[in-house]
Amino acid sequence: MRPGQHHGHGYTFLASAVAIALTGSSAVAKAQQLMLEEIIVTAQKRVESLQDVPISITTMSGERIDETGITGLEELTQYMPNVTINNGAGTPNLFIRGVGSGTNAGFEQSVGLYIDGVYSGRGALATVPNSMDLQRVEVLKGPQGILFGKNTIAGAINVTSAKPSSEFEGMVGVLYEPDHGEERYDLMLSGPMADNLAGRVAVRHERMDGWWENVVTGAEGRDNDIWYGRASLQWVPLETLDVHMKYEHGDFDRQSRPTYVYQSDFTGQETSLGGVPLPTVGDPRKGAGDVDGGNEITTDVFAVTLNWDLEFATLTSISAYSYYESDGSTLNTDVTATPALSRTKYEEYTQYSQEIRFVSPGGETIDWIAGAYLQRGELEISSQTVDLDFAQSGPISVVPLYSAATAGGVPSVFDQESDSWAIFGQGTWNVSDTLRFTLGARYNEESKDLDKVTVSDGLQIRFGDNFLFANPANQQLIADVRQHSFTGLSREEDKWTYSGNIQWDIGEDTMLYASVSTGFKGGGYDEAYSGAGYEIRLANPFTGELTGESVPGADPSILEYDSEEVLAYEIGAKMRLMDGAAELNLAVFRMEYDDLQTSSLIGDVFRVGNAGESISQGVELDARWQVTQGLSFGGAVAYLDAYYEDFTGATCTIPQATDPLNNPGCLREDGTNIAPGEDGGQDLEGETLTFAPEWSASLNARLILPLGSDLLLVTNLDINYEDEFYSALDLDPNTKHDAATIVNARIALTNQDHGWTVGVVGKNLTDEETTIWNQDVPFTNSNSYFALPDRPRSIAIQAQYSF
Repeated sequence: MRPGQHHGHGYTFLASAVAIALTGSSAVAKAQQLMLEEIIVTAQKRVESLQDVPISITTMSGERIDETGITGLEELTQYMPNVTINNGAGTPNLFIRGVGSGTNAGFEQSVGLYIDGVYSGRGALATVPNSMDLQRVEVLKGPQGILFGKNTIAGAINVTSAKPSSEFEGMVGVLYEPDHGEERYDLMLSGPMADNLAGRVAVRHERMDGWWENVVTGAEGRDNDIWYGRASLQWVPLETLDVHMKYEHGDFDRQSRPTYVYQSDFTGQETSLGGVPLPTVGDPRKGAGDVDGGNEITTDVFAVTLNWDLEFATLTSISAYSYYESDGSTLNTDVTATPALSRTKYEEYTQYSQEIRFVSPGGETIDWIAGAYLQRGELEISSQTVDLDFAQSGPISVVPLYSAATAGGVPSVFDQESDSWAIFGQGTWNVSDTLRFTLGARYNEESKDLDKVTVSDGLQIRFGDNFLFANPANQQLIADVRQHSFTGLSREEDKWTYSGNIQWDIGEDTMLYASVSTGFKGGGYDEAYSGAGYEIRLANPFTGELTGESVPGADPSILEYDSEEVLAYEIGAKMRLMDGAAELNLAVFRMEYDDLQTSSLIGDVFRVGNAGESISQGVELDARWQVTQGLSFGGAVAYLDAYYEDFTGATCTIPQATDPLNNPGCLREDGTNIAPGEDGGQDLEGETLTFAPEWSASLNARLILPLGSDLLLVTNLDINYEDEFYSALDLDPNTKHDAATIVNARIALTNQDHGWTVGVVGKNLTDEETTIWNQDVPFTNSNSYFALPDRPRSIAIQAQYSF
């Protein structure tokens, strides 16, 4: 353990609770013949029991997702230690064991999201309400670079939707939460349509008035209006052949994103222009912004999956088309109540993918999987500045930019095409009934082509009451300092990844495993770069008239960030206890990352780069226990030690940059502390990664009581703990998230014979004030920080009828 680390105060209680849940009388279990329901997963592209898979996996069934009222993947975080899923600011945050991709639209995720076998690596495809009509969600921890591909360097989320049924069935459901005006309506129909053909349709409409208020505009948020549907067909023309076709469409209208400034030295003060950028609010469920912000996203996914049982193997083909479009709503980029900076952003992405896979029947001396993968992506992002007057934000840490005619100007464009392909194989040698060795390898090639143009004509800086077109010290045109035209850029890379593991069944109910694996995530281009191009023209500061001379600007290599790589080790055990009435799983891991991709707020944009070396290591423990026929417990505890082993030049905190004498740590290249006005970087060696709480835990209890002949009272209690952590890369102490314990519960009455259920779902019952994301207010040196708050306590009525 490194100096300065500490144990979270919630660990003792939760760890003890899990331990208690695992104790009990095996004699009682035998007498009642209790048996846990087997959890089936497809983590290794085969249908297997979770207890037989040599990977640390956390799962949640579709039934449990429905019971707990989970509407999106981000809520799974509470129930899965060492897993963070949230929508962040601009791009989703998917982190496992402290490793993920930060905020930048040029990123693909370091945690691969797969929905019915289709890769959903870019932002908006991860925002769909994946909780609707699912079989299960599997979260695979650690690099999964063989069977799932290159962008799974931190782990993979494998989502499986419900398939058409051979008999007619249906469901209608509703959820209503009066305090926040939340409504959710579900409809599902499934059954045979003709000989050898079955279909399934699931539709969800979700809306919410909100629980947060913008005191400037009066708007409430999050103001949601969401429609989402999935239609699928299952065709079985032969006993050995089945074809599954799926189409998904989503319309996501999310407005008035909750944000609030929780700390500032400039609260309630006026700028030199007479505005109050940070009015005193003092309530985390209220904020102040001149623009409400929001977005409208449309998604379409079409996939055809073919499974053909051949004599020697099963052939699987997955062909998919994925698309999303974000409409370009105006965003309050400066997070203030004055028009310092507002932008619109439009994003469109199209993906074509094809996977071919052969899987041996299994149960032989050598079991194997072999396949190939092909993907093409077309990404277009354009943004346009609506308001730009940095002086409106109060004290600033950057040049006081100003533009009087930004509206209607030429948008900045990021136009990228990417192609990748891979071949992969994995073989398992079943040495005996109790001993197995597995080796796997994957070869990846990827290319990216980019045109990136940013136009800032007319940009000026304030100098007292005057506006200057060029810097009077060097005559450099202000527009050129913030605009560029980099076209025809291209990068290519290839990489082998491998994995190996050994499994040993030391008894009928205990399996031990040890594994080593590698993974990588491809490099790319920084979408947020807004600096100079090849040259900077010189001009008269007062008239803007060009002198005809120029100085060198920036090389396009400034846009590039390198690929990241990992070498991971894991040992673990999976145990069935009490003759199947309990299970206990343990994993001990260490992951060594090179060139970890990072994202940090610099001025008014999130720039990307690479940290040198990083370590993520720890221990994970999860358990289930069926105490009686009606009472069960489950729990998980994770200890995480994730830190930078080598990371110089990291972004300095605002106090370090603005007052280096009293806040040392912002360093020159020679390692000495900067002087006021100088640029520098932090040395974060030994410091924590973001989204890496040292301790996290979850405990759940479920009690089913019979009431009469066909009524059941079903109660669920969930206690979820997360230690303190950072979400801002500069690790400013003012941005640290406090430790928190969240309590959720549900009580429901269900009629088994007639298929109806009525219940009450409570979330965050103790009304903890927690935040999704903490960060510096952009381009200010007033020690100002803002947050995206989590939803407060909510209590909803839930009803469902199945037929």
